[in-house]
Amino acid sequence: MIIDTFTGIGTWPFRKLKYASADKFIELMEREGIDQAVVYPITSILAKDCMDGNLEVYDAYKKYQSMVVPFAVINPAFEGWEHDFETCFDKMKFKGLRLFPTYHGYGLTDKCLIALIKAAENKNIPVALAVRVEDERQHHWLMKVPPLDMGKVVDTIIKFPKVRFVISGASYSELSSVRERLAKLDNWHFDIGRMQGRHASPGAVEVVVRAVEDFGADKMLFGSNAPFQYVKSSLLKVLNAKISERDRELILSSNAIKLFK
Repeated sequence: MIIDTFTGIGTWPFRKLKYASADKFIELMEREGIDQAVVYPITSILAKDCMDGNLEVYDAYKKYQSMVVPFAVINPAFEGWEHDFETCFDKMKFKGLRLFPTYHGYGLTDKCLIALIKAAENKNIPVALAVRVEDERQHHWLMKVPPLDMGKVVDTIIKFPKVRFVISGASYSELSSVRERLAKLDNWHFDIGRMQGRHASPGAVEVVVRAVEDFGADKMLFGSNAPFQYVKSSLLKVLNAKISERDRELILSSNAIKLFK
């Protein structure tokens, strides 16, 4: 079984995403052999009202329930987010929360975010922190958005030991920079969607091997960042990595099953 924990559907204003509609997305997942996908609304990253995108994901979930694991995007800096939260998790039964602090204009220590994470904690909802959406070199020249500060990400994980966090879209070097601090914590995982090899860095497959050695396969989640990136490129990193079959299974599905229940 293969579960892709880092995917989205919806509208992105800066370039056309071929597989961003629900039907095209499912077609892509089936072709690539993905059994289930954790899906967030791309539309909600830049839409003033996040519920526009959340409704798109909800419609996809209703149509493809066996495939789609819906994650909501909530902006705690947007007035009335509490109503959105209640709608997504009490009425629509979303399975998790994905946050975009750098796009929505709040910090990891802001009171509004603390309140949102406490709400997620009360409902035992996993929280994915988006380090980035796409490579910073691809950003529109009038909209340069920095990645999340990894030190502050770890501070947040420490502050909420009962919340299940996913560090999403981080590079290998970014994770390595906080490796010693993360080693002391249990309530986190990370996806491999943005673990690329560059220049003197290890290549993509080698990055997976090294990440298993440094962090343990039990902390890793398969994620492709589709439709921004190719599913196959992330999948081959795991399938071709020289790791045990048990570790491969943990990364491809078992960790996700346990984390998202």
